[in-house]
Amino acid sequence: MTAHVIEDPERLRALRATGLLEHGTVVTGLDRLTRLATRLLDVPAGVVTLIEPDRQVFASHCGLTGELAENRQTPIAYSFCQYVVADSAPMVVRDARTDERLSGNPAIGEYQAIAYAGFPLRGPDGHVLGSFCVFDGEPRAWTDRDVAVLGDLAQEAEAEIALRVSQGQLLLAAARTQAILDTCPDAFISMDHAGRVTAWNHAAELLFDFPTAEALGRLLAELIIPESFRQAHTLGLARVAETGASVLVGQRTELTAVNRGGREFPVEMSLSVDTSGDRPMFHAFVHDISDRRAEQQKLAEERSFLEALLDSLDTGVVACGSDGRLRLFNRALREAHDATEEPLGPEDWARTYQLYGADGRTPLEPAEVPLARAFAGEQVHGEQLVVRPPGRPLTRYTTNARPIQLADGRRAGAVAAMHDITAAYRADRLLRCQHAAAAALAEATTAGQAAAAAVAAVGEQLGWACAEYWEVDEEREHVVRVSSWARPGLNLAAFTGTGPLTFERGQGLVGLVWKRGAEVWSSRIAEEADQPGRLREAVRAGLVTGIGLPVRSGRRCAGVIAFYLDEPTPCDPDVLDMLRVVAAQVSRFVERRRAEDLTLALSAARRDLDRMIEHVDDYLWTVQVHPDGRVESVYASPNGTGVFGSVLPVDADMAEVLAARVHPEDRPLFVGFHETVRTGQAAEVEVRVIGFDGVVRWVWTRATCRHDDGRLFVDGICTNITERRELADQREQHVVQLERLDRMKDELVAVVSHELRNPIGVIAAYTEELLDDPALAGRRELQVIERSSAHLLNLVQDLLDLARLDAGHDTIDPRPVTVARLLREAVQAHQPSAATANVTITADLAPVPIVDGDAGRLRQVLDNLLSNAVKYTPAGGTVTVTSRDDGDTVTITIADTGIGIPAEQYPKLFTRFFRASTATSRGIKGTGLGLAVTQAIVTAHHGTITARPRPRGGTEFVVTLPVRAAAA
Repeated sequence: MTAHVIEDPERLRALRATGLLEHGTVVTGLDRLTRLATRLLDVPAGVVTLIEPDRQVFASHCGLTGELAENRQTPIAYSFCQYVVADSAPMVVRDARTDERLSGNPAIGEYQAIAYAGFPLRGPDGHVLGSFCVFDGEPRAWTDRDVAVLGDLAQEAEAEIALRVSQGQLLLAAARTQAILDTCPDAFISMDHAGRVTAWNHAAELLFDFPTAEALGRLLAELIIPESFRQAHTLGLARVAETGASVLVGQRTELTAVNRGGREFPVEMSLSVDTSGDRPMFHAFVHDISDRRAEQQKLAEERSFLEALLDSLDTGVVACGSDGRLRLFNRALREAHDATEEPLGPEDWARTYQLYGADGRTPLEPAEVPLARAFAGEQVHGEQLVVRPPGRPLTRYTTNARPIQLADGRRAGAVAAMHDITAAYRADRLLRCQHAAAAALAEATTAGQAAAAAVAAVGEQLGWACAEYWEVDEEREHVVRVSSWARPGLNLAAFTGTGPLTFERGQGLVGLVWKRGAEVWSSRIAEEADQPGRLREAVRAGLVTGIGLPVRSGRRCAGVIAFYLDEPTPCDPDVLDMLRVVAAQVSRFVERRRAEDLTLALSAARRDLDRMIEHVDDYLWTVQVHPDGRVESVYASPNGTGVFGSVLPVDADMAEVLAARVHPEDRPLFVGFHETVRTGQAAEVEVRVIGFDGVVRWVWTRATCRHDDGRLFVDGICTNITERRELADQREQHVVQLERLDRMKDELVAVVSHELRNPIGVIAAYTEELLDDPALAGRRELQVIERSSAHLLNLVQDLLDLARLDAGHDTIDPRPVTVARLLREAVQAHQPSAATANVTITADLAPVPIVDGDAGRLRQVLDNLLSNAVKYTPAGGTVTVTSRDDGDTVTITIADTGIGIPAEQYPKLFTRFFRASTATSRGIKGTGLGLAVTQAIVTAHHGTITARPRPRGGTEFVVTLPVRAAAA
């Protein structure tokens, strides 16, 4: 803390201002006070001590001897007074040897400084400069009187120091003023109220050629004021003398002066009036401004020249002054902005003059403007910016800017040169678009990727909002979007969507391009071109301009490239030409890539075909039939051994080669086949061929003809049917035998069924009679006989029905049948058995037309289906019966929630004696004839019956019957 206070720069500056630090300085007033202190306090020494960081200086002392009196200073380590300065408070010490801070001070031993009392000495500005103190060589108890006396003496010492400081300041100020006036390059003149010169410095002597001795006391008007201005000067003096004020005070005034030789020249005068005395005194600095006037004239001429030069440039130039406000706007910029320069600061430039970043969309911040950056000290090179005046096309500039530095290093402002690169940028951008599209096409592997990458590259280069590629589908009914690109940072998901998108011809922008087969450029897509499905989202996304171009395949439009912009953009012929080039590139690439893909696919397909045909016994071939009848091979299977016993030679006339191998008996057939094919008609023939291995084979040859560019091509296949011919012969024999066995079977079934029917009927009648006897009614054996005989009667009846239906002997008596009533009766009849099985039967019967049919047989169909449904549905299940009018037919559906049928068993369901595994595995009894009889009855009514599984389990049977024809 002590060092911090002592080393305070302000305190040290105040200390040096006293002038008491120089060795040998004698201050009588301070010496008187130190002597008085030694007498009044009866001490051996009194001292005025000034404290510096490394020493203490004795400005006055009484009682010091030896080296202390001679040197009048000691190192700071010997100082007691440094603590008075540090504490800014008096310090009274009885015995320094016992004081905590002073006990180690060397002054105690070397100078016998034992007792100490000191008061701080403050300078005029309040800083503690040192101490007024007394010492004693013995311990001393200082009394209150001692301390008070010492304090009073310290105040007197402070006053003496303050007086010395003030006198020094006055002397210094006077000396400085005189030095300034003597060295001042401007003339300094003072005059009294009467206009007589009272001061005339050396510069005045040189300026007006009058020595000081000659000028003093003379009227100023006679010395320097031209004759024509003397009267005005006299009147002005009188006015100031009367009012005490002058309009010229406090400002620089340009006047005309005259020197001793009579030469008039311009001067600049700064006047002040001193009214502190009885009468005013006038003081003026006068400066010859002849050179300035000449420089101003020269600068004005140079500025006019510079302005004319800058206005002749096509490059825009703008500059600001040292205050940061615009000073210069050349013609090129005035025309570009349709405005002149205004004294605006950097904070207003970007907003006032519509300055945007290189992307043309982001407004520049005030600190980003190149001229503002240069004014801040930065050198700017090649910075691009865009000017977008309202209602006018944008202009793109590349800007160089730098600060304007004066020779002395001061900054006088900044200047920026703006080169209009709109046309060059435009051409370069269009060229870059073409290159980007070409690069995208070069890197793509498929036609779709190529087109998508090309349009995305164009959209990215031009900074447009969205780019899409669409293709016309194979049926040429819709145009389908293949790709969609959006500018990064722009969310167009609501407009573009994420799923497939298709338009019809003439629908939307792309549909309109497809319909017209020509490009469309619309700056009002919300009103003209886009379809309602995307109109709302387009408006929300701010999309206002749409551009579409066809991608052609020959003369047809095979696709569309579409671009969307988020700013109104009128049709630009140069951009449109570039887009046409890109569309043509995409068209050529797509065609070439598709051709390559087709070629590769064809090659792969041919290889696959060859590999497949190698494993096929048939022989495939394609030949060209020339007008002269010659048959040339175009394609032949790689292996013909299975048909011809070896590989057929393909370098000869194929008709002659085959004719030579045909069996002589079949050769006329082959000749007829050949003649038919020559006329361009399809034909087929079965002939025997003598193979190259000597084996005779039956060969079945089929041929179809096609014409291509006037040429006749024949595609054919030869199949070795030797085994088939042999099997056909065997089959004919088997068919005859099977037909005979089938007749025998039907006859046997009919005979057996007929013969069994009577005995079973007798058994059933007697069993019924026995059951009517109360004594035998409960016998289990009779109940088993009754059930078994009923089962056998049903089985016999089904067999007889099938036999009659198959033989066509069972007649269907077609009469008008009301299907709805038949269904209701059948449902009601089966309700008791369903209730017993805890199965619910529901009916949803729509009105249906009348059908022609046998009501009894149709009821048999319904009973079979309903009984099966109830039988195969577990307790708690449901059977649903519905009817529907389908116009020409009536559809009846009976569905259950039963045990179902395995999917692979449905094809066998209507086969006689077939029972599903789900029924047999559960031990459910049945004959397997009911569905066969049902199908036979439905078929006899010219209807159909099908079965299928239900989605949630169970089986659904669907019966369709033709509607009765209307009466003629």
